[in-house]
Amino acid sequence: MSAPAETLPPAAPEAAATRAAPHPAIRLVGLDLDHTLTGPDLIIRPRVKEAVARALARGVAVTIVTGRGVDITSRYAAELGLTTPLICFQGGLVYDYQARRVLHELRMDPAVIPVITRLSEQHGWNLQFETATMSYLPRVSGHPQALLDLLRLAGWQRVDDLTTDLPETPFKFILTVNDPAERDALASELRARLAEAGLNIDVVPSHPILVEGLPAGLNKAKGLAWLADYLGVARETVLAVGDNDNDAPMLEWAGVGVAMGNGSPAALAAADWVAPSVAEDGVAAALEKYVLD
Repeated sequence: MSAPAETLPPAAPEAAATRAAPHPAIRLVGLDLDHTLTGPDLIIRPRVKEAVARALARGVAVTIVTGRGVDITSRYAAELGLTTPLICFQGGLVYDYQARRVLHELRMDPAVIPVITRLSEQHGWNLQFETATMSYLPRVSGHPQALLDLLRLAGWQRVDDLTTDLPETPFKFILTVNDPAERDALASELRARLAEAGLNIDVVPSHPILVEGLPAGLNKAKGLAWLADYLGVARETVLAVGDNDNDAPMLEWAGVGVAMGNGSPAALAAADWVAPSVAEDGVAAALEKYVLD
């Protein structure tokens, strides 16, 4: 006679509930641009394009969340066939690029302009201001070629005087280093100098050679949260993907935060999952795992 089958004890209610409660379906995807959607060549790879197209076909809203301005971001959005409003300037602008309509914006306090211009002249910092469609650099500066390469698909021009020649109030300013190893030290020094000047500005590294100055409290999480609310999308159904310090707030805020394998320590620490690098189509891997599976 065979032995009676072993009877397992009933699962604890908490464990059963955990197994029975999958993560809500993703309804909104926010993708960083540089070093996330595109590598140094500024090209979106075929596998990434295909994954985005499949997500759109499933009815998932996809947007770009970037520090870049309107024109270049709109160009990539059109290439991907996106229809959801875009988030530019680290969350400072939510823009319906198809209707060419601003939905939400937060610009820099104009009082910052003469102060950061003077500090940059004193310390030899490579300064630029960012308006909706244009980057403004001094007539003479030491900006490295790497910065001009980043701007090659965007509008930029030099002006004689940054304190008087800007046609509109900028969204932010950027300082560029010649060597990525200098970036974090510059960010620390900039914070100290701004505090001495009594200016409440958020300073965040956004690229291996870039440090940005933003209106206090502004970050990509704020922009993505505004868009999610505008679309009626719950936080837990948002997927965010990024690679750098400026992406960390939105990776923490989103229901699912994914850092690229080439990400900064801050981005990696904020993420729920680490995707392959941009060279290995990390965005596609994230979409395949959380949207297309």
